[in-house]
Amino acid sequence: MALCPSTCAPPLPVSITGGCGITTRSGGISKFAFIKCDYEFINIASRAEWEAAVESEDVVFSGLLLAQKPKGSFTKKRVSSCAPEQLVGKENQVTFQDYNSDPQNCKDVEFWNTIVQNSSSYRWGYYTCDGYFYGIVDEFSIEVDHVIEDNSTGNIFFDGTISWLDLNMLCGTAVDLNGVG
Repeated sequence: MALCPSTCAPPLPVSITGGCGITTRSGGISKFAFIKCDYEFINIASRAEWEAAVESEDVVFSGLLLAQKPKGSFTKKRVSSCAPEQLVGKENQVTFQDYNSDPQNCKDVEFWNTIVQNSSSYRWGYYTCDGYFYGIVDEFSIEVDHVIEDNSTGNIFFDGTISWLDLNMLCGTAVDLNGVG
């Protein structure tokens, strides 16, 4: 006996391995891209378009970061007395530390203050160490503050979190952004 009518059964996804082994992805997020809310990419995989967007001040990159994306936080809700809870939402986060500094002019502080104060006017994404861009996220929240370690051999750095809501995982686009921005 079928659990659902044929009209409700979506096609199954294609298997990525075909039983021939495992291919892994490299970790590490190297930098963020902040994009003006009214800018639309024609070809997000085009390095030339990224360079032009930076030149026209439609995109700005952070400096190199120490960043990660841990597993999202899922929200479940019981929507039927006769069934288990269903997944209804997910909050995603990227946590980061930024060790870039400009102690004489405070451009580092100005950069993060501007991003925080205007985040609703920006879109966001991240670039990984293996050359993939993940995004664009249209609505995100950001919290960032500087941390001053407790001794002279320590550092002052920015510690932050960027959060967004999306049940789906982002898929990366291969693009060489090394040296752009």
